[in-house]
Amino acid sequence: MIRLFVGIDLPENIKESLYSLRGGLIGAKWREPDRMHITLRFIGNVDEQTADEIIRELRYLRFPAFHLTAKGLGYFDVGGIPHHLWAGLDNEKILQELYDKIDNIVKKAGGGDKTSYKFTPHITLAKLQGTTMNDVFDYITANNLFKTEQFLVDNVSLFVSHARENGEGKYYTVEEMYPLSLV
Repeated sequence: MIRLFVGIDLPENIKESLYSLRGGLIGAKWREPDRMHITLRFIGNVDEQTADEIIRELRYLRFPAFHLTAKGLGYFDVGGIPHHLWAGLDNEKILQELYDKIDNIVKKAGGGDKTSYKFTPHITLAKLQGTTMNDVFDYITANNLFKTEQFLVDNVSLFVSHARENGEGKYYTVEEMYPLSLV
């Protein structure tokens, strides 16, 4: 089985800007820059035949290149307990359109139904453990003017997620890149 997702890799300068936010939040396990990306469509575990079909079908993706800016911070919680801190993105409408196209391609290729969560464009910055809502609100308030420079998105990638041998987290490799058209 292969664990896959479709996403946008970020330019190094954007990763560095996001990584500069680390620190100052109790219970935060900060993501390393090599793990920063925008997940467009989580696929999950598939067999090699399905993976090959997804790789082939994504080659038919047609979508114009566009610009993004990471700005603002937010969090995900379960039952009022924060579990992830993230940076938001502008241009959410175009990201939703791209997500919808990719979701249809993945389903056609046998990659499963649409996931049960609502697509929320974001870049995960940290996993939170033992962090209170007050800690999160204070951190977000202190960093509420965060904004990166604008960057061009001219491709999407099919990523493979691998477990680290030491059992501490995951790392990602790009299986294939799919260009977006420049107009």
